[in-house]
Amino acid sequence: MEIFRWLLSALLLLAASSAMALQAPDISTLRLEQINLWFEGATALDTQTSSPGYRLVYRNGEVLGAVFYSHQITPIPAYSGKPIATLMAIDTQARIVGLQIVQHEEPILVVGVKEEDLKRFTDQYIHLFALDKVRVDAANRPGYVGIDGISSATITAMVLNRSIMQSAKKVAQLLNWPSHIENFSVVPEKPPTEADRWKERLEPWLDRLPTVITITLALVLLLFILFFQDWLVRRPKVFNVLRTGYLLFTVVFIGYVFSAQLSIVNILAFMQTLAHGFTWDTLMLDPAAFLLWSFIATSILLWGRGVFCGWLCPFGAIQDLIHDLARKLKIPSFEFPSTIHQRLWAIKYFILIALVGISLDSFSTAATMAEVEPFKTVITLKFAREWGYVAYASSLLFIGIFNSKFFCKYLCALGAGLSILGRFRIFDWMRRRNECGKPCQACAALCQNGAIKPTGEIIDTECHFCLECQVAYWDDHVCPPLVEKRKRREKRAQARNRPAKVKIVESSTDS
Repeated sequence: MEIFRWLLSALLLLAASSAMALQAPDISTLRLEQINLWFEGATALDTQTSSPGYRLVYRNGEVLGAVFYSHQITPIPAYSGKPIATLMAIDTQARIVGLQIVQHEEPILVVGVKEEDLKRFTDQYIHLFALDKVRVDAANRPGYVGIDGISSATITAMVLNRSIMQSAKKVAQLLNWPSHIENFSVVPEKPPTEADRWKERLEPWLDRLPTVITITLALVLLLFILFFQDWLVRRPKVFNVLRTGYLLFTVVFIGYVFSAQLSIVNILAFMQTLAHGFTWDTLMLDPAAFLLWSFIATSILLWGRGVFCGWLCPFGAIQDLIHDLARKLKIPSFEFPSTIHQRLWAIKYFILIALVGISLDSFSTAATMAEVEPFKTVITLKFAREWGYVAYASSLLFIGIFNSKFFCKYLCALGAGLSILGRFRIFDWMRRRNECGKPCQACAALCQNGAIKPTGEIIDTECHFCLECQVAYWDDHVCPPLVEKRKRREKRAQARNRPAKVKIVESSTDS
């Protein structure tokens, strides 16, 4: 509990002392020395800012190009809900000659991407033309210039790409640079129609069609498991194989192949998006995350928080598989006494409250503090991080050998957030008997999350919907009321099948 008090105090202190968000840069305050490397021999900048926000660069009266900030030309909200401020320069041939990210609130760029990786990404735009059709990770797509994305930052890379290219094109068209390019339009483009926006939203989905199909089929299978759970749990061997296989799929494909590990940062970013003007564009850039969040939003209303935590969270699945293997190897486990266990639950809710409070002041600070989640280290970056992050994540997995899903039960802010939303659950799918808890404690002993009260009720906010208690509910070798009924049936069957005793009566005849 002393550690808990220290953690809470540290989070609250950071919430109180974190700096206010920086003012977004403005092109009117740009100085010539900031762009000298991009324009050799430049002698002056326009003293006036042209609409919609660019300034011309001169060398002894000759126009060399124009400079502008992407967020002032095309303010596309990024993952944090705010545009990324990128300083850009194009020459009179409409070529991009300079590009530098100067300010952002993107969590993944703060804690998950190295500076050299980010520079490697932005350097790919140098010498591209404003009219080039550029797509991230689309090297083999006809008619497009493909550039490498940012590992573990798919959405951010796509937002950056769209913001950079649309801004460059808009400025080039306004300045009529260059007229010799075929099909170059000197007339300002018409505002995009709703059909254009819908088509643009579909592009990342078409680019990732195998991912979309795979995740959709997996979610349909999960719906089948959930709707027909009573049929499956009566067949423990089939259910156990299916569950283990699904957990492996979650780890390998949702986690490592599709990089779709969800995080508390997703919820904080969604709150930022609502605060700064909601748009579907950013949310739909990552089909895998969009499909998962859509499914979770529905499943929370029907089954509660547990469907995600028990089936779709890659880090949670790793912990499940590790602990299951430990049980098969007969490694002893330990559980906290009920009183301590229930108090430890509160830690994740305090972490959630602190992160939400910090994000209202500084999203980047909140994203840094969200490293209490080991997801980025284990799943997104595959342990390729500084030793402190790796040691922290590894220690949580090690503890999970002996105490099932330790992190999920006590530290997961995402689970806490989903638990709060799960209180609006409509249906109760878990079967219970009158004997549950009075006096039977079989399911409570099986529950790895300790989500069953001594009185027999399931604590919905802590249940991970693993369905182990439902397997036990129908098992007449585990559930005591069923065990008793089975034994009575067996005794009656034995009585019916027992051979009848034949009494031989000897009779004598009179001689």
